[in-house]
Amino acid sequence: MNWSLFFSTYGLIFIAELGDKTQLAVMTQTCKYRSPLPVLIGGSLALTVVSAVGVVGGRVAGRLIPAEVVRAAASAAFVIMGALIWREAVKMKRQAEADACEIVCEIDETVRQKAWNWRAFTSTLILLFLAEFGDKTQLAVMGLASKAPAPWMIFAGAALALTTVTALGVIGGQQLCRVVPEQLLLKISGIAFVVMGVLMGVGIF
Repeated sequence: MNWSLFFSTYGLIFIAELGDKTQLAVMTQTCKYRSPLPVLIGGSLALTVVSAVGVVGGRVAGRLIPAEVVRAAASAAFVIMGALIWREAVKMKRQAEADACEIVCEIDETVRQKAWNWRAFTSTLILLFLAEFGDKTQLAVMGLASKAPAPWMIFAGAALALTTVTALGVIGGQQLCRVVPEQLLLKISGIAFVVMGVLMGVGIF
């Protein structure tokens, strides 16, 4: 087994994704749903699949699905998610303050007690898959795999690096939730998603 190839891939992908839109999206998803495990698994699964596609079929998939289409879909998904989060914050503000506190606390407690949050899992899975499909990380994995004698070591290194970045995003999101009021957090998350979507749409992100 070529461990030097594994660790070099891990380091490259980890540095490339640290602080990128993927990690920011994971943080905002964690703050929105307060369900770190579904967000972690959904995000990790999406990024692992993207890495696998980059190793074994990136070129074929790239021919079947134009990069512009994928970018537009990802951009629209981020903008829509941002608008929905902002609407949720506005609805919270309209509630009577005493009643709102009770309702929100009860909802949050119910969500925390649930074993699994499918909305958090599926929305994170779809968002991150669209965001990373055809992104620089997948292109890097494709380039490394095309030259390497052991492409599965490239896949393993990339998948582990992306999972690590996702886990750090979840931890950061949990810490952020503790220090920032929920309503303000939702508004910031909504703006962040819309901005990321616009930047992706114009090709900056």
